[in-house]
Amino acid sequence: MQKLKIITILFLSISLHSFSQDTKKIKQEITNLFAKADKNNLQNILSFEIKDKTGLFDATTNKTILEANKNLYIGKLFNPNMEGSYKGYDFIITQKFEITVIKPEEPNPDLVPTITEYKGSTDYEEPVAVNDNDFKGFTVNEHGRLLKYSNTYVRGNGIPAVSPFKYKGKYYGVTGKKTENNAIKYGIIDTDGNTMPHFDFIYDKIYQNYMASTEDDFWFAINAEDSKSCEKLLEQSFYMNMNGEVKIKGELADYPGIGDCFGLDANASNCLTFTGVFDVTNIKWIIKPQTKIKIRWLDYTSKEVLNSNESEGRSKATIYVRIYEDNLTYYMDLNLKNKYLPTKYKS
Repeated sequence: MQKLKIITILFLSISLHSFSQDTKKIKQEITNLFAKADKNNLQNILSFEIKDKTGLFDATTNKTILEANKNLYIGKLFNPNMEGSYKGYDFIITQKFEITVIKPEEPNPDLVPTITEYKGSTDYEEPVAVNDNDFKGFTVNEHGRLLKYSNTYVRGNGIPAVSPFKYKGKYYGVTGKKTENNAIKYGIIDTDGNTMPHFDFIYDKIYQNYMASTEDDFWFAINAEDSKSCEKLLEQSFYMNMNGEVKIKGELADYPGIGDCFGLDANASNCLTFTGVFDVTNIKWIIKPQTKIKIRWLDYTSKEVLNSNESEGRSKATIYVRIYEDNLTYYMDLNLKNKYLPTKYKS
């Protein structure tokens, strides 16, 4: 038994030493990849991809930092830290050019909480459907979460039957009703079940636009469901507020949700026939849907940690559009004037 313990200790020591040597070697190689980078302005470094290789480019000097490398992948730009992988190792680089190398591990399913465990660890209360002819609306708790609702209301795909929101001091809810042909049409009701003007149950979809809404001016995306066609825009889609004011009618390529970052969305049809950049917060186009340039998504760089799910940090970030062009992927400014990639790849 003693001999076995000694062998085990030796094996672990050798393994740890080998791992340490490997990570040290990988760290040095990653350091070499960034040899030409301005270490005082790492937020200017962008990536580009040609086929299955990744290179690095300085957006300020317009110089190539690294030619495309098959071993490199960049998953996150400097905002403020860069994250990626190199030769099977994950890495993080800080704004101070401090590099951490991590050997990826297999996910442990025992560490992922089940739905039952999650609910048990929060104050989550399952909303109750009430079968009562005298109860036609819904109720919420002190936090505005749905408690119970009339069973005449339905939604789909695991979405609560009523999605409450607060407007001018009162609660209302987006909900759906089944039609005679078993389809679901959507509208908005108050807590007593009264249908709100402009929002009777005639719409295929209604999504709350929390990015553009305040308690005094609440906006919704109407009929903005996923496009089933590559060749046309969502002709029946539009935005509307509680007063019935309409914007962006028939112009969306896809449902933008809260956007990719800071309330901006790379709005694109399924096969990228139409792509643009939509300002979800201000409900207006930065780039109207067009067919010349294929915008895949938005990304950003920054010198500090920002919450990209909120529009407030937009002024502190430099936002780029990610462009797809045959076997080439690269970044451009929001004005689509500058292509950040080596000259030899520019057309």
